[in-house]
Amino acid sequence: MEFKLIFAAAWSKNYSGQDEIYAYLQGVARKYGLYEQTKFRTEVIRAQWMGDIQKWQLDWRCTDGSDTDVQTGFFDFVFAGLGPLRIPKIPEQFKSFTGKAVHTAEWDPTIDFAGKRVAVVGSGASAIQVVPVLTKTVGHLYSYQRTPAWTLPRNQFSYGKLVKFIFRWFPFVMRFYRFLLYATHESYYVMFGYYNSFIGRRIHWLFEKLIAFRLKRAGRPDLIPVLTPKFAPGCKRIAKSEEYLEALAQTNVTVVPSAVEKVEGTTIIDNHGQKNEIDILVLATGFNVEGFIGNLQIVGRDNQSLSALWRSEFPKTFKSVTVNGFPNFFLLLGPTSGLGHNSVVSIIECQVNFAIELIKRMMKKGVAAVEPKVSSQDAFVSKLQRDMKHTVWNSGCASWYKNEKGEITGLWSGTVASFWWTLRNPQLSDFIEYKKPLLISDVKRGRDEEM
Repeated sequence: MEFKLIFAAAWSKNYSGQDEIYAYLQGVARKYGLYEQTKFRTEVIRAQWMGDIQKWQLDWRCTDGSDTDVQTGFFDFVFAGLGPLRIPKIPEQFKSFTGKAVHTAEWDPTIDFAGKRVAVVGSGASAIQVVPVLTKTVGHLYSYQRTPAWTLPRNQFSYGKLVKFIFRWFPFVMRFYRFLLYATHESYYVMFGYYNSFIGRRIHWLFEKLIAFRLKRAGRPDLIPVLTPKFAPGCKRIAKSEEYLEALAQTNVTVVPSAVEKVEGTTIIDNHGQKNEIDILVLATGFNVEGFIGNLQIVGRDNQSLSALWRSEFPKTFKSVTVNGFPNFFLLLGPTSGLGHNSVVSIIECQVNFAIELIKRMMKKGVAAVEPKVSSQDAFVSKLQRDMKHTVWNSGCASWYKNEKGEITGLWSGTVASFWWTLRNPQLSDFIEYKKPLLISDVKRGRDEEM
């Protein structure tokens, strides 16, 4: 987690913890004066395009109770960096649980797990973080997995004093190292984009052997068929942990390879009828990606609701940044811009650069507002869907990358490099242009000048 042009020489590990990442972001915010330009504890409840004045009207309110009145402001451009992984997904059957329950996205550090019977539902990125920690304190842990995840070692290591010294005083070395990390992750696309190739099949075989080796080493070869996915690596996001499989092999853990059918009080019943009584329920069930807009009302031209539009059809965008019917509106990490193989920070940077360059060209030409043409948007979406067909993400598994119709809406179909190339040079010819409105004050000033 590091911005392209803002380096930090003091990272302690290959995968730094939350405290270091948070400190880095705080440092960036202080350096660029973002604290003074940010409204904290504020919820935007509505954004509406006002065509008569060609501005966005935003309504917001304070969330700390200091002011209960809704406030309003007008803006030329809106950037929606809502974040697709922010609204916890809580399946309906778990809402009837009468014991203590917590979602991993809303973690309660005061919960005492010592000696308790705990159920963890899910097998993705959240589960691999909590399971190894919980197994050290719980009495017994039940891991409910509808489908297992491909799990690889993170290769975690610490940077020594010499490496930190070199990074600090020879920044070009750190830039080169950062590029190597980027290039390594870009190379994973060979596996994901061409999973059925010779290389892709060999990688699949190696992944199977690695899981088998780790479980045999942990003394649980019986778990190999249970914890080896039946789908190709990358169809769901690959989980990285040196401890997860080993934690599931512990004697105080039961792996339940079934979906939870229903909950009765504090009893979990899977779809095979097996019942387990538990004290604490941990939901590692992911996020409501399809409904990431949440309660925010985004209303564009002709009173079109963005939420309603995307519920009725594939969430179309132009170059994963702009949307027809929503002038001067820019998405950051919205539909079709996530990644399954590299850092999304690079994606966000490409989107911001695209928007800034487009705004510069608008200002130079005297254009007040733009929205993508339907033809431009449809052509972009059609190519995206064609390119996605041959990838591993379209190979048949269920994942959060897909919407309820099975369409892949969460991911970009190619590499970060191809995303950069696609967004590198915005053209006003792809957009509907709106000139600046002629205001009453302009008319009056013109008459005065004639007199």
